[in-house]
Amino acid sequence: MIRAMPRLVRLALPLFLLTPVVARADENTHPFDPSYDKQLLGFDDFTFDTDWFPADAPLQLRLIVHAGNTVAIDMAGDGHYDWPSEQLHFEGHEQAGELAFDVGVELDAKVRFDVLGLKWESDIIGPYDYAVISAETFTPYLLPGNTDRPLEVMDQTDAVTFVSVDIVPDILVAHGHLDIDVFFIITGSLACVGIEATAVDPVPSFAAILNEGEAKPLDPGPGPLPDPFAIDATLHCDLFTAPTIVLNPVLIMEILGKEYQVAGIEIPIDVPAFKELISMGPEQLLFDRPEPVPEGSSGGESDSGDGSASDSNSGTGGATDTSASTGDTGANTDTDAATAGFGGADDDGCSCNQTTAAPSLVALLPLLPLLRRRRRPRR
Repeated sequence: MIRAMPRLVRLALPLFLLTPVVARADENTHPFDPSYDKQLLGFDDFTFDTDWFPADAPLQLRLIVHAGNTVAIDMAGDGHYDWPSEQLHFEGHEQAGELAFDVGVELDAKVRFDVLGLKWESDIIGPYDYAVISAETFTPYLLPGNTDRPLEVMDQTDAVTFVSVDIVPDILVAHGHLDIDVFFIITGSLACVGIEATAVDPVPSFAAILNEGEAKPLDPGPGPLPDPFAIDATLHCDLFTAPTIVLNPVLIMEILGKEYQVAGIEIPIDVPAFKELISMGPEQLLFDRPEPVPEGSSGGESDSGDGSASDSNSGTGGATDTSASTGDTGANTDTDAATAGFGGADDDGCSCNQTTAAPSLVALLPLLPLLRRRRRPRR
């Protein structure tokens, strides 16, 4: 035997189920995390040859340098779409952007001497390699109006010894040692110029956001499909980098009992600069469409006249008369009063299929005593 739903449950259930129906997400958020990772210059692309130095000296050194330059950009933030105004804007997370330069060097060396007719030249010594990473953080998206724009990098590393080798010719009258120190001067900048946002479905639409945090209209179409609303966003930025590698070699040799040296010489090597407008994206952003407003609904008012919901249920057309005409003996007049303004209840007294708005809290105040639990009398 099926029991009738308790009266208190029948009162509360329509309010619980109707709340999500009338809720509306006015703004949707989707991560927008553009990134860029590119080898701007490979080791095979750049070679620097010092030739023999010092010129016309009895002891000479020659360095052959290959350099590489890689840049990595990462940003984290969100795209926000406001449905009432149909506008799109972007907000970067605080200090969630990073610009990093990875500069590397590979080096080969050669030594030769010509002392009192005694000549010797080494084979290539090496290769030796060393790399350094310089990074700066910022708040995306580095558009005009961003206090971190332009992001400028000016970094000079400490000198380190990355070559230390004994020079042992195949003749007994000469021997020596070679040390080479290196440090890097890294110069670069990043400034973004705009975010390009495009949508294809259901109608082609375009927005160009040229300032930090500004909102621009982007037509989502009539809806309700496609859902979610898909947007492709691309961040455009001006990138500049110009690393310099500085070598400081020290070569000391004893030849025929006399010491010779090559020292006190700094060799700056300018790696080719990179200056270009780069594009980061497109990244797809998805925004869920809000629940469509049902046809004929006017924010909780009845469809059948100019009065309020309580007017539509007064007289012979009220909820009590409806339940009586349909033979619903389980209906209760208190329940029918509670569901007035929802467009009528089903056989179980539940209005969960209705799409009109819930009554105000003021209208529900008379029902609060019904929701209190009755205490059993003490025996």
